[in-house]
Amino acid sequence: MDNLQSITEAAKAIGGADGPTAIFLAGKLGELGMGVMIASIAVGLLLCFLGLKLIKIISALMGFCIGAAAGTVISSIANVTGYTRIIIIFACAVVLAALIFFLYRVAVFLMAFTAVVSAVLAVFGTSEKTYVLAALGAAAVIGIIAMIFAEPGAVIVTSLSGGASAGLGIASLAGFAGNPLICLGIAAALAVPGMIVQFIMYSKREGKTERKNIKWRKKKDFMESEVEKARMLLDDDDEEDMDD
Repeated sequence: MDNLQSITEAAKAIGGADGPTAIFLAGKLGELGMGVMIASIAVGLLLCFLGLKLIKIISALMGFCIGAAAGTVISSIANVTGYTRIIIIFACAVVLAALIFFLYRVAVFLMAFTAVVSAVLAVFGTSEKTYVLAALGAAAVIGIIAMIFAEPGAVIVTSLSGGASAGLGIASLAGFAGNPLICLGIAAALAVPGMIVQFIMYSKREGKTERKNIKWRKKKDFMESEVEKARMLLDDDDEEDMDD
């Protein structure tokens, strides 16, 4: 209710809108905010429970956005306009997205770094320079650790960040956005099972890969054994020919 009132007041402030116009604008803004919130919950749940499978795609999208921003800065510094500017922005976005997509550990680092920075700044804000520097430092350290452990690190990062995103959205829809304990509780209630589900899928995949490796090694050993037997038979034939 408070959110709707604030939206209505904002709508009235736009061009001095009043009466039906303010209600119309408030409704549109409310629908937009609701849609964004639901989308955030959906993406958060997917990331929480299927993050290991989606991390490369999500990181590639993040890389595309970062590349586009970098291209914008480069074209502005070079004072480039028109179609050339668009080409530079698009090229930077595509190159960085492709680079992150094919470099798995870089994707894990980027995801961990972004998640930690977002979490720290959401809690402590950006008013103090110390908080920003601490967020960047903590994000870099955790990102490197996650990158070293690769897939287990990806499971932990995606389940926590996805659970936090979905939990905050659910708490907001339920009217508990101002209560940090409830927000953390919902986030934890999603992150823990999400992490368990992802580790189960990861262990099954690792077991399947190991079985394939064992089968391949057995096949290789069998082929080497057959080659060795054939070589020994040829050696025996050569010895018999020499005896004759």
